[in-house]
Amino acid sequence: MIIDMHTHLWPASSTSSDLLGYFEKRNMANRLSHYFSADGLLELMEKHSIAGSVVSAIPLSRGMKNEDLAPFNDHVEGEVVRSDGKLIGFCTVDPLGGAESVRVVRHCIEDRGFRGLKLHPCIQEFYPYDERVFPLYETMQVFGLPILMHTGGLGIVGFKDRFGHPEYLDDVACLFPGLPLIMGHGGRLWYDETAILLRKHPNIYADISTNFGRCKDARSEPLAWMLDKVKVWAGSLDSILYGSDYPFYFQDETFELLRGVKRHIRASSQGPVTEEELDAICEDNPCRFCERYGLSFKGLRAAS
Repeated sequence: MIIDMHTHLWPASSTSSDLLGYFEKRNMANRLSHYFSADGLLELMEKHSIAGSVVSAIPLSRGMKNEDLAPFNDHVEGEVVRSDGKLIGFCTVDPLGGAESVRVVRHCIEDRGFRGLKLHPCIQEFYPYDERVFPLYETMQVFGLPILMHTGGLGIVGFKDRFGHPEYLDDVACLFPGLPLIMGHGGRLWYDETAILLRKHPNIYADISTNFGRCKDARSEPLAWMLDKVKVWAGSLDSILYGSDYPFYFQDETFELLRGVKRHIRASSQGPVTEEELDAICEDNPCRFCERYGLSFKGLRAAS
């Protein structure tokens, strides 16, 4: 059973003009309400045999406070409720919002059914090691629930990629060893640091979403680089999870990347990564993660 650990939904009316331009280029602009709903996500999940998806609320612009983010959490909650157990929601908050942000997170988890937290350092402009964020880490550690943290470059002019450097999670994992952390996008393209963190910290995981090369003839190479480095340095790919970053990219695009990595493996007998390990990224690894941290999808089998 395939699990997608990295998807997003938000109210279509809240889409910024810059993002509208992006979705127009992808020929999605005339159906945004569909794609930003459980209906659109579940439709593609069924098409690609995906049993469950984690849906995160996401801040779309700098400076969003908790009152600005409330409609995004509301939207995710509503779509999760309509999904018949196939979607799990992660909420988002202002990371520098102090006690109010802690209150929102506790309410989302204790009363509204959210099962994790999404934070985006590049958009929300904070360093993960900032002590003002520690109350959120403490709260999530007590709950034993994960934080999906954007890592790596965002690659959009106007946003500062330095906030997403994966090395900043070393401080967090050292201070909060019981806090499960998912490195969204696997720290692209700082893969050396990703491998170091996965070798060192058993509470850190990484998803593979959006590791695309712009060179059409080498589109899968960045993902192959990441997986090779992690396997060599950390010893296994057990902490690597499938993620698509839907609706920014569709699930089949990430599957095609994995097929490209498989072609790379078949062409070279020297690489450390096996095809079986690539299959586990989609199925066994996410299933084990979900079982360990109590993320329960309808009909999800226990991982062996």
